Amino acid sequence: MSGKITWSELLSQPEAWRRVLARCDDGQGLPDVSLDHFDEVVVLGSGTSYYLALAAADWIRRRHPMIVRAVPACEVMLDTFEARPKRGRRRLVIAFSRSGESTECLLAVKALRLSGAQVLAVSCTADSSLLKLGDQTLCVSEGHEQGLVMLRSFTSMLIAVQHLFGPEEDRRALQALPDAGRAWLDTGVEGLRHLANLRDFDRFVFLASDSSYPIALEASLKIQEMSISTSEAYHSLEYRHGPRATADNRTLVTLFALSDPGHGAALARDLKALGVVLLVVGKGAERYEGVADLVVPVDVGVEADCAGPLNLLPLQVMAFETAMRLGRDPDAPVNLSKVVTF
Repeated sequence: MSGKITWSELLSQPEAWRRVLARCDDGQGLPDVSLDHFDEVVVLGSGTSYYLALAAADWIRRRHPMIVRAVPACEVMLDTFEARPKRGRRRLVIAFSRSGESTECLLAVKALRLSGAQVLAVSCTADSSLLKLGDQTLCVSEGHEQGLVMLRSFTSMLIAVQHLFGPEEDRRALQALPDAGRAWLDTGVEGLRHLANLRDFDRFVFLASDSSYPIALEASLKIQEMSISTSEAYHSLEYRHGPRATADNRTLVTLFALSDPGHGAALARDLKALGVVLLVVGKGAERYEGVADLVVPVDVGVEADCAGPLNLLPLQVMAFETAMRLGRDPDAPVNLSKVVTF
């Protein structure tokens, strides 16, 4: 069938996470890097890897009292301020690239190294150009993919970095993800498949706040890449402003359950009044039953930002099923290449 490679790699993620976590627990192949030696962390990536950088930066800043920023790799190339030496400031650059060959990422890393920054290079490809540039390296080979669309690579690299820079209680919490992911894939796919085919959707909207926002951006990109559809992502309550003008009964809105149940319930009611179909995912999603068209609760005893890879699974499935409905082949999306070089 179309998308055979993509579907296989989507389903393989819980087992990849299990291998990543086992290796991290054993300390195999982990860099010897401590954030105590730095004043600032700059996290880089392009495309999906930039959304991965946003998620990793959010994770780090919530746990470490320091300046942490995510920057698209291209901006380091194009904005001379980013690569300017910062006198007296010890900077760590964390650079993500699945292939390790993205031109933008390599140029950005070279510029930042010249400015005096130390580089932690993270890739799924051993012996890649990026890993050769790093002062420290983290090869997440468990995320290596044949397919064009980043799925297993995104979630595996995120879990590896979460483990690397998380406290012990978070490392323990991450251990729940593989079993929870496998359980959902074994039981929850049909519900998402039904929702994805419920109407002839032509617009997809993803709404999220706090640590879920980078995951919403990544989910939006998956719909674009796999199904070649119009897709948008916003901070949750921002949708009440201008973006709601485009909502109609062919719009599928995914809301990441808000930590504030009052605002979440009010937003859900407002969304349904616009005629959209509403999917709610994440911790506390069950509170939206009776309003949302489908809820996918995620509560495996972990903090919301630990569950990012798990929350992404149903949205990857929705992107795939939308591609199937529209007759697209997610193994070969138009206009895309596996590695962007120039």
